[in-house]
Amino acid sequence: MEQPKAINNPMLVGAMELLKADNSTKHRDFFLQELLKAHFLTPATVTPKPERDADGVVRMQPDSQVQVPMLSSREGIRYFMAFTDIQELKKWVKSLEEGQQLFVFGFQDFAGMVRRTDSQCDGFAINPGGANIRVTRNMIETIQEALAGGKPPQG
Repeated sequence: MEQPKAINNPMLVGAMELLKADNSTKHRDFFLQELLKAHFLTPATVTPKPERDADGVVRMQPDSQVQVPMLSSREGIRYFMAFTDIQELKKWVKSLEEGQQLFVFGFQDFAGMVRRTDSQCDGFAINPGGANIRVTRNMIETIQEALAGGKPPQG
């Protein structure tokens, strides 16, 4: 697996640990603050496959399609996968499948994909091979409504 630029979210990981230990309003608020600042790794398949230019930068064609894999809960609810760092990614994905690339997404990127009218996904799961914190469509909508109103989201 090719090493991407270092993506680490130690404050978010800490917030998730606190939240798992004590689901208090204070810990939910801290988690939400860190969630909005975080950058996540996620594998995706790009068609047609992007190519490197002369400077070594990977470029996608304007008509490229990006497919982000999902996982399903026992209840059949589907989630995109978001990884806080390369170690968490490797717990789930040992190596990228042919044609897959690593993308870096933030909260708003996942929110946009989940809220699309044709989306079959109900949210995104952070570190599904570890903490497995699920950010649902309802949570995303509540967070975005608070942000649109100029308020910080609250747990």
